[in-house]
Amino acid sequence: MIDTSENLIIIKGQIKTPEIESCQNHNGNYKVVFRNVPSAYTYKEENVLWLTDPDKPDPNNYQIISKGRTLSNIKALSIFKAGSHNYWHIRFLNGKEYDYREKDLEIIESCLGESRSKSIFEYLKKVADANELKADDGTKLLAKQYEKIHFIANNRAIAVYLNPQKYKMQTQTASTLIFPFGCNASQQKAVQAAFENQISVVQGPPGTGKTQTILNIIANILVRGKTVQIVSNNNSAIVNVLEKLSKYDMGFIVALLGSTANKEKFIETQEEEKQYPENFESWHDADADQPQFLNQIHHQTEELKSIFSKQERLAMARQEIQALKIEWQHYLQEFGTKEITLQQRKSSSSADLLNLWNECQQFAEKEQSLSLQGIAAFIQRLKWFFFKFRSKAICKIPNKGFYKREMSLIIADFQILFYQTKYAELEVEIDTLEKELANKDAAEMARQMTDTSMKYLKNQLFHTYGNNHDKPIFTLPDLRNNWREVQKEYPIILSTTFSSLSSLQRDAVYDYIIMDEASQVSVETGALALSCAKNAIIVGDTMQLPNVVTEENKEKLNFIANACLIKPEYDCANMSFLQSICKVIPNIPQTLLREHYRCHPRIINFCNQKFYGGDLVIMTRDKGEEDVICAIRTAKGYHSRSHMNQREIDVIKEEVLPNLSYETDEIGVIAPYNKQVDAVKSALEEDIDVATVHKFQGREKEAIIMTTVDDIITSFSDDPNLLNVAVSRAKSQFYLVVSGNEQPKDCNISDLIAYIEYNNGIVSTSKIHSIFDYLYEQYTDARIAYLKKHKKISEYDSENLTFALLEDILKENINMRHLNIICHLPLYMLIQDYSLLNEEESKYAANINTHIDFLIYNRVSKQPILAIETDGYTFHKSGTSQSERDIKKDRILELYGIPLVRLSTIGSNEKKIIGDKLSEVLNLH
Repeated sequence: MIDTSENLIIIKGQIKTPEIESCQNHNGNYKVVFRNVPSAYTYKEENVLWLTDPDKPDPNNYQIISKGRTLSNIKALSIFKAGSHNYWHIRFLNGKEYDYREKDLEIIESCLGESRSKSIFEYLKKVADANELKADDGTKLLAKQYEKIHFIANNRAIAVYLNPQKYKMQTQTASTLIFPFGCNASQQKAVQAAFENQISVVQGPPGTGKTQTILNIIANILVRGKTVQIVSNNNSAIVNVLEKLSKYDMGFIVALLGSTANKEKFIETQEEEKQYPENFESWHDADADQPQFLNQIHHQTEELKSIFSKQERLAMARQEIQALKIEWQHYLQEFGTKEITLQQRKSSSSADLLNLWNECQQFAEKEQSLSLQGIAAFIQRLKWFFFKFRSKAICKIPNKGFYKREMSLIIADFQILFYQTKYAELEVEIDTLEKELANKDAAEMARQMTDTSMKYLKNQLFHTYGNNHDKPIFTLPDLRNNWREVQKEYPIILSTTFSSLSSLQRDAVYDYIIMDEASQVSVETGALALSCAKNAIIVGDTMQLPNVVTEENKEKLNFIANACLIKPEYDCANMSFLQSICKVIPNIPQTLLREHYRCHPRIINFCNQKFYGGDLVIMTRDKGEEDVICAIRTAKGYHSRSHMNQREIDVIKEEVLPNLSYETDEIGVIAPYNKQVDAVKSALEEDIDVATVHKFQGREKEAIIMTTVDDIITSFSDDPNLLNVAVSRAKSQFYLVVSGNEQPKDCNISDLIAYIEYNNGIVSTSKIHSIFDYLYEQYTDARIAYLKKHKKISEYDSENLTFALLEDILKENINMRHLNIICHLPLYMLIQDYSLLNEEESKYAANINTHIDFLIYNRVSKQPILAIETDGYTFHKSGTSQSERDIKKDRILELYGIPLVRLSTIGSNEKKIIGDKLSEVLNLH
């Protein structure tokens, strides 16, 4: 018997192994005995090819397709090689076996069959197992998805990510691109990169049209007849894509899937929400069917490149002239005004003057160094001679004594002439560009290109779907069993990144995946999403907030990484997926969306200079608005408690909000900590949006107030990504509320304050104070001096300060001279009739240790007027046993009609609070 897994015999070009009983070579001929045939056949040696020693790879590493059908349940493979031809012997689990020519098969290899890819994937699987997200039954959701994966085709995007050395990124030339949703120069480049490279990255800083870019990529996927899954950790980001497409009546090709709830809702609402557009016939455009129509789009796009270039240069020139104005103002403040007789020659430019300025500076530095002698002195004199010659060619020098003055005076002349010349050059350039763009009607050209692209897209969609048939209705099982048909009808699938693999059947493949907000996607989740698509567009911003990994989880992940000897670029504890893929594939095509359209120039330019190296082109205009970017410092002191700062809340409420002219729903308050968010929410109007920076990412408001909370800025509140997101949420006005304590000079928030000051913004000190500020070390001398003037009534300075304040209030107000103060009054002396109290309250009131810190009473009638309690934050904070006693005391006083004011040692404006309450009680208003 011939062992078919070890031998393959081809006779006259036909595979005969399964039919052969035995085969022997005699003197150059083969004697072959076929099964169930009594006599042997003899063949010449050249007619027989006998192959042995096959490769026996793991069948799990291959997906084999024969005549359009995927072969499944494969038990073993034997691959026989004959020169440039290969033959595959396949044995199935049911015992059947077949032989195939490799050229007759479509063979897809798994990238997991290769050691590096497999080891990294195993690491990601272990990380997924450590992920805390679980189903109601306790199943680890991410681990469950990883456990089901045994094969990943090496043409998927993840193969390049797992081993970029073995699986080189595929590239191609992109055909004509369309831009039905409008575009600019960098958006054009991003869309082109998406179709020229298997994987590309779009870096989308705030306000640069990231969603618009995604929509244009989707449009080009559709006209190519391809499928795409759009994923994000942020559910609102993918819903935003659906809403934008629905505005153009394209919601009928979009399926929002992913989670079980989304799938069920999709199935339920198909008939109502996913029908073809009513005016579908109008989408057909005969002109768009003609080949020259695409040529027209190509011509329009190329023509717009020149327009975009001029628009960018105009925006940059406006930025430059604004920066020059501010720089000149600071120059005048430092050096004052000075008239010069130096004049520029017509052939020279500001660049020439800048060079002269810099050269002069070098000569000045040489003068300040040790005296030069010998050859060095001769070379310096020679350089000075040539400098004078060049400067005379660039400038009209007024007299021979010009160069005999102090070097600082010569430098000043060149500086002033440079500023004047550069300013004039920019004015001319701006005027020229404005006229050129007005003459070409750039807006109309862009509109025409957008309209033409939209016609082409809609016409293509009409040809695909508009053939007068009812839209198919799918069931929940269809998403799994009939996923190819679902994709044909819904080529755009939306999902959270986490659920990307379960939107359709697990083996479903997409031509493209677009991952939005990739800086917030974890490495293991992002890799999983890449496993279901051939091409990937990763969209995000490495300067915005990354995914959050708790310290507890970091410890687990670090242990796994060390055990797996994982490379830093795959480190799930310290990398977002966006950061990871940029490091794993260092040469990955990246496009920075440069043109910014959201924020006032003075707001976004901080982010531009601090975080983006000045690469953004600010397309918004500075019209000289006041108070665009401001900072307000609280009084010095340690006002923060457990990531909550009441003083900053008071400043927001009393000093910032009154200066804002926007409706409350156009104002946002951002804090780095949840406790501050909760406290701000309880203090402000409901319409004002208050959230952590993480929750504000992707959103915007006309005015943003940022409360930093920390008394001394920490690495958390000073995180560059956090600050970048916070500032760039503000469209028209940004307020920073920060502690008045001295802050580290090298921190980002200090840079922000310095930027505000340099750009003539307002940096003010809050007028809100507290009597308890005297408790802080900075006010020690002032506290001692203040208390010397008043009687000491307690061992606690907080109570002494309160008493002193009460005395001052009563002395200063002529209508309160009849009032007096009792300190530490036992409650049982104030309330003797316990009939209104329950048993617990009666017991509490009768306790000899239960007292009121201060009682203001009428010295004439002896009637109580106002009770005052001084509450130390830590001792009285919510959840403590003291806070429970405070609640009892408050209720008892309320039952007996005795007004109460509680003064927190972290509060403010105590004088006004008590004064207003006394005026209210005494009817003095």
